[in-house]
Amino acid sequence: MAQCANAIGQSAYDQALELYAAGKYELAMATVELDIVQAATPDMLMLRADCRHKLGHFAEALEDYDRAKILGFDKDELYLNRGICKTSLALYESAKIDLSNYMQRHEEDARGYYWLATIEYMMMEHKASLRYLSEAIYLDSTYADAYYLRAANYADQNKMNLAFEDFQTAFELKPSEHRSKMNMAIIMLDMGQFKNAMELLSELRLENLDFKAEVLYYRGEALYNLHDMEGACGDWVEAANLGDADAESNYRRLCIDKKDKPRFKRRLYVQF
Repeated sequence: MAQCANAIGQSAYDQALELYAAGKYELAMATVELDIVQAATPDMLMLRADCRHKLGHFAEALEDYDRAKILGFDKDELYLNRGICKTSLALYESAKIDLSNYMQRHEEDARGYYWLATIEYMMMEHKASLRYLSEAIYLDSTYADAYYLRAANYADQNKMNLAFEDFQTAFELKPSEHRSKMNMAIIMLDMGQFKNAMELLSELRLENLDFKAEVLYYRGEALYNLHDMEGACGDWVEAANLGDADAESNYRRLCIDKKDKPRFKRRLYVQF
């Protein structure tokens, strides 16, 4: 009864904060909008911005961050969150300004360095990106995303042993990040370690992933290099049915027409 009374006494904003903390972003956004309709405050707009950001509605989130700032939101988190949002919109120079403003008062926060590193990576400035990542990892040695991004930097520079080590560390720290494991398998493929790659890819095939087509494509590539054409064709046709164009091309060229050589997929190690 007391809990019920407490819930009734809560404002829509307070309820939305709890929903946001619980990861229920759509519900949180719908709830805080009940208060925004009445009278928008900086805190309400900031919360809706964060909800929209989490849901991938970056342009709308940026509008709310800007409105919250204009109306007087003065907490430093605005600079961090807006900087991350701008990064997602490829507004890199503006994002750098926000993140730098945040870092002036939060030099010990590894997240600021990580997102500055992300911007430098997207601008293909690997040396600067690695410098920021060193700071992030120094401040937080368990920062899985920082190891992942450092691995991607190394891979782009063809430093594959270093890349493999960091992808492995990222996966150990964050086992739910299955792309780390897939990237380890891709590096094994490129190093000629086809059986080891197959083992990892076969494990990934059993997971419920939104990039299963890629896993099947690479498994097909491993099987092809192990001279198992029947297995490769089976994986490529399954990947093709899930929309993988490279798998469809290889299936048609090698399994149907039975001629030519496979076209290997371009290696991309980071997806934001």
